[in-house]
Order: sequence, then C-alpha cells, then structure tokens
Amino acid sequence: MGKDLILLTVGGLAAGALFGSIVTGSMGAALLAYFAAAPLFLVGLSVGWLPAAASGLIGAAVVAGVMGFFAAGYFALIVGLPVAVLCRQALLNRPDGQGSVEWYPPGRLVAALTALAAAALMAMFAVAVLEGVDPRQEVQQTIGAVLDAGMPPEVAERAREQGLAERAAAFLPGIAAALLFLTLALDGMLGQAIAARLNIARRPSPSWRGMTLPAWPLYALGLSCLAGIAASGTLEYIGRNLAIVFAVPFLLQGLAVVHAVTARLPGRAVWLAGFYLLGLVMAWPFVLVAALGLAEPYVGLRARFGGGPKESE
Repeated sequence: MGKDLILLTVGGLAAGALFGSIVTGSMGAALLAYFAAAPLFLVGLSVGWLPAAASGLIGAAVVAGVMGFFAAGYFALIVGLPVAVLCRQALLNRPDGQGSVEWYPPGRLVAALTALAAAALMAMFAVAVLEGVDPRQEVQQTIGAVLDAGMPPEVAERAREQGLAERAAAFLPGIAAALLFLTLALDGMLGQAIAARLNIARRPSPSWRGMTLPAWPLYALGLSCLAGIAASGTLEYIGRNLAIVFAVPFLLQGLAVVHAVTARLPGRAVWLAGFYLLGLVMAWPFVLVAALGLAEPYVGLRARFGGGPKESE
C-alpha cells in the first residue's frame, strides 16, 4: 500500500510537471508535454484505474499551480479522464475456459480511445453550436489571432492574403483530436512497457501486431465521410473533421499489418525506420497504411503471410 501511494503521488507530480513544462516556451519542453499521460498510464496499469484517476488529480493540481485553473481543467479532461477510462478497460478480464485469463483486447482499447477522441471533438462543436457560433469561423479567427501574435506584421499580412487561416481551419480540429489520439496511444504503450519492465504490470502486454478493430469504427467513418461530402455548412465541417478521427484506428490497424507482415524480413528494423521516417516527412505513406488497415479484414494479409499472433496471445 505504501509503495502504491508513493507511485501514485510521483506519477501525478511527473505528469503535471511534464504538462506544465510548456510554460518554458522551449521546443524540447513542448515535446516533453506529449508524454504527460505516460506516468498516469504507468500508475493505472500497475496499481489500478482509480489510483490513476487520483494521480491525475494530483497532476491537475500541479498544472493549476504552474499554468492556472483553466489549464488544470484542460489537463484533467484530455489527459486524466481518458487515462482512467482506458486503464479501467485495459484491466478488464475474464476466464477463457481453459484455465487461463482473457484480457480486454487491444482492438477494443483502440476503439475506446477512438470514442473518447470523437467525444472530445463533438463536445467542442456542441459548445460552439449552442452558443450560436459557426465552428469553422471560430477556429479560423483563433488561427488568425495566433498568426498575428506570433508573426511579424508583413508575414502575417501575407498569410492573410494567401488564406492560410481559412485553409488550416478546414481540418485543424480533426487533426488536433487525431494528434491527441495518437499521443495517448503512444503514452499508453510506453506506460505498459515501463510497468512490464519493472515487473509491476497487472496485465500482460497486448499483442498489437494481432490487433483487430470491432465493426463500429468503420460505420462511424462511413457516416462521417458521407456527412463531409453530401452535407453542407456546419454538418459538413463536423463530418469532415470526425472522419479524420475515425480514420486513425485504421492507421493503427494498418501499422499492425505492416509490423506483422515484415516480422520475418531481413533487416526489418532498417526498413521500418525508413518507412516511419518517410511517413513523417511526406505523410502519404500513412494514408496508404490507413487504407491497408481498412482493407485488412477483407484481404487478410496477416493470415496470408503468417505474421502476427492473435489479439489474445
């Protein structure tokens, strides 16, 4: 109990410090903020989801002291709450009828994370609509204000002439939610890896190469694309940005296929490093991988190439 309390407290302090490092203004500190959820995942996946929630409150208190109460609420909603929910789901298990334990599968964890990211995006849109504000116009004005504040006047003027704020506003909410999605996924994997390394993990590490999504993200993606194409105005804007969020789980499923299919490839690490580098620089490889993730349930590349264990293994 004493060790758990220490871990809970240290995890919360670390999460708050990582998130609050943004105030230093340095690029390195901004990168550290992306790992703010990892200490909370470490607590949740080794002690439990309720301690993770308590650790999140400690982190929020640290953020409040460094950045103010608004930032603390933001931290609690986009870091603390998702971590607690995901840890609760990750620790669900049941007997498999063969004397072993079946843990909550990674595909459903990704689906839960998808639902959380979509809910956060929908909440933002709902607040704007209830206030009688055009969400796209609001995002565009915010981007314009940031450009005016952070750029020399002549550069900001050129950006306005080129419609930079208008073009960025078209997809920025969806991209921001997708980035939150990927950050939480990465931090969750990191937290589990550290817990397993320290031999304090409450569940075995999931087999991500065997990840299989449930059906509903595909339906959600289809409906979002339909709204983004066929609708107009606010509904079109919401659909377009939700489609970005609902595409992310298929990107992860596609990456699972890539890792599984290349499992027996000589020099695999070099090929994967080159692939990720190309994706970060040019982006289009990740679009192709998301398409691969969409097609995988129908083409079954992992089964054909014999790569990747099942989710439950």
